[in-house]
Amino acid sequence: MTSRFEEARAEEFRTTRLAEQTEALKHWLEDKHPEIPFSTAVLNAFKEDMGNAFFVASGEDFEFSLRTMHTKISPQRVPSEAENKSDLIDEISVLLRSPNSDGRGGRYSEDNLKLERAKMSYSSVSELTQRRDEIVEKQRLQKLSAGQIRQELAASRPQPQAKVLPQEFTRERIHQMPSIEIKKLIRDWGANVVNNRLAGRN
Repeated sequence: MTSRFEEARAEEFRTTRLAEQTEALKHWLEDKHPEIPFSTAVLNAFKEDMGNAFFVASGEDFEFSLRTMHTKISPQRVPSEAENKSDLIDEISVLLRSPNSDGRGGRYSEDNLKLERAKMSYSSVSELTQRRDEIVEKQRLQKLSAGQIRQELAASRPQPQAKVLPQEFTRERIHQMPSIEIKKLIRDWGANVVNNRLAGRN
């Protein structure tokens, strides 16, 4: 007869392994079959096909299951790198194109845009993505007032962390320290920080 302890341990193991194998399946699909996006339905199809073998499955096991399972998993077409580049170049061109095709307002005329598209054809997908994002952000900022831009910069600036003395500098220890060491402590950490510890505020 299985004890409650054994049942609880077995259930805990299954829960942990299920989470681990779910992540393993997700990464395997991304690496080997990007045309099959991970979803709950896909996960359930593998679990149903493999049964308990899912909990110890390797990449080869996932591959065999995918090849032989009866459940139909619909693949999605993955755009090629050339298609991604073409789409990004088109998107950037729309952002850069002058509304009146005259090149005013910092935008590109049709002739300049043709040259720019030729240059962009030598860029990678990641470089084009970065440029697209930079153009979008620059054009967004151009619509803001100087005050709004200052507010955004202030909000994005990391806030200084309040200094706190290490725990080993207790109130009792500070009282027992020679004055020269207390002065050094104040110089390194600031008088307010030391006083806060002496007053029990941190």
